[in-house]
Amino acid sequence: MPRKIIDIDADVEDTYLKNCQTIMSEIINALHNHDSITIRFAEGPALEELNYKEKKFLQILKEICQDNNWPLEKIHFESPNKVPDRSAWPSISITDFTLGSFPAAQQQQHAPLKKINKTFGMFIGRSSWDRLLLASHLATNYKTMTLQTYRNFLDIPASMLNLDLDRLFWQTSNEGILDKKLINSIMNFVSELPLLLDDKHKNITHVQFGSGAVGEEIMSWYNNIFVDVVCEKMITGQVFFPTEKTARPLATKTPFLIMAAPNYIKNLRRLGFKSFSQFWNEGYDYQQGLQRIQSIQSIINDLARLPINELQNMYEEMEPILEHNQKTYMELTQSKVRSVFSE
Repeated sequence: MPRKIIDIDADVEDTYLKNCQTIMSEIINALHNHDSITIRFAEGPALEELNYKEKKFLQILKEICQDNNWPLEKIHFESPNKVPDRSAWPSISITDFTLGSFPAAQQQQHAPLKKINKTFGMFIGRSSWDRLLLASHLATNYKTMTLQTYRNFLDIPASMLNLDLDRLFWQTSNEGILDKKLINSIMNFVSELPLLLDDKHKNITHVQFGSGAVGEEIMSWYNNIFVDVVCEKMITGQVFFPTEKTARPLATKTPFLIMAAPNYIKNLRRLGFKSFSQFWNEGYDYQQGLQRIQSIQSIINDLARLPINELQNMYEEMEPILEHNQKTYMELTQSKVRSVFSE
C-alpha cells in the first residue's frame, strides 16, 4: 500500500509523546501495512530528544527497521522545527516553514501604554517542570513585584495530574539541589493555585488564542510589567519553534527572558530581532534545562534589586530595541522565515 500519514499534531511535550502507546501502535501497524509512512508533527520537538519508555524514540524506530530489513527512509518526518538535526534521521523536512501560533499577535492592534508598576510578568496556561520552578521562584521571593498567572486548579484532577512534579523532582534531584527549602517553595506555590488576575476565565485551564493567549486582555497586562519571563514549550535539544508566548513581548514592546532550547535567542536574531545583552548576560542562551533556569533566576535576582524608577530609565534606554522588535514582528512573513531557515 502507498504512503500512510500519521498526524501526531500537538501530542508532544518537549521530550516525550503524549498518548505514546497509541501513537507507537499506530506507527508499527502502518509500517507493516504500507510502503512508507510520514510522521507529521504540528509542534516541533527535537526528534533526537524524544523518548518512549525511557528509550530514545528514534532508536526504537531504527531497531524496528533493522529487524524487518526496512530502509530508514521508509519513515519520513515532517516538523515545524526550523533547525532540525539532519543527522538524526535520513528523511526529515520542515513543514512548509509555517509560523504556527507565532504570528497570532499580528492580528491585534495593541498600542503599548507602558506604566511600569511590576518588575516581572509571567503568564502560564499549562504547567511543566521548568515553568513550575521559575514560577515558584518568583512567587516565593518576589510576589509583590510580579504580575503572574498559573492556570492549574486544585479542584480539577486532570489539571493537577499534569503539574509535572515528577520531572521537576527528577531534574533537581539529579543535579543535587532538591532539598527541604526547594520542596517547601514548590508546594507552597502549588497550594495557592490557581493564580488568576480576575475571574473572567475561572476554571478554564487553557485559554484559546482569540479569548486569551494573544487577546487584548492579556496584551494589556504587558503595559504594567518591565520584563516578561517567557516559557516556551520546546526547551531541549536542537529546536527552534517560537509560539505566541514569544510573540506577546515582541508585539507589546516588552523586554524578555526566555526559557527555551539552546540558541533560541540566536535564532530570533537570525529573523532580525534584537535582544538585551547590553543590559544583562544572555550567555544563558547557550544553556538548557536546569542550568538555563538557574541563569535566568540569577538575572531575575539582579533585576529585583532595582527600584521602579531605575527600571523605567532602563526601559527608556531599550526603546530603540523594543521599537525595532515590534516593527520586525509585525512585518514578519512566512517567506522571510523560509529565506532564513532554508539556507
